[in-house]
Amino acid sequence: MGKSSISTVNESNDLKVIEKYLKNYNNYKAGIKNLEKQLEYLIPGIDKLHVSENLDGKYYLQLDNGTYIINRNISKKSFMLYEDMESYKLIINAIGEALGELDDIEIKFIDSRYIKRKSIVQTSFDLGYSEKYIFNLRKKTLNKLRISLKSLLISEY
Repeated sequence: MGKSSISTVNESNDLKVIEKYLKNYNNYKAGIKNLEKQLEYLIPGIDKLHVSENLDGKYYLQLDNGTYIINRNISKKSFMLYEDMESYKLIINAIGEALGELDDIEIKFIDSRYIKRKSIVQTSFDLGYSEKYIFNLRKKTLNKLRISLKSLLISEY
């Protein structure tokens, strides 16, 4: 496979990954809220969590008001929930920053096609453009996002 073919495959894969993140944007937001509730249930009054494993195999939770040793299973679960929540926050923030660099029509396209999950036909109708124009707009917009969301693409591979 030539260099051009590899580049095309990578671009296609990158665009699919970006579409996946955009389609799940609202799910990430809901996930953050649910993870926060789960952490609050496990550790009432939690504000910020840091978990580390000591040489003795015990997990230590460090809260804003001090350090506590608690049950290994709860600590490990809390750590995993916290890491997932922080990961979702990074995704949401990265998408928010990237969308801030798009023009109005590109933002409307993203909202209709990915956030509201409408088809290309419905999106073209909503925005008042032909399907061909919307298809070209999709490629242009996703290529812009490919640059600004590079950190998300790197974590996928």
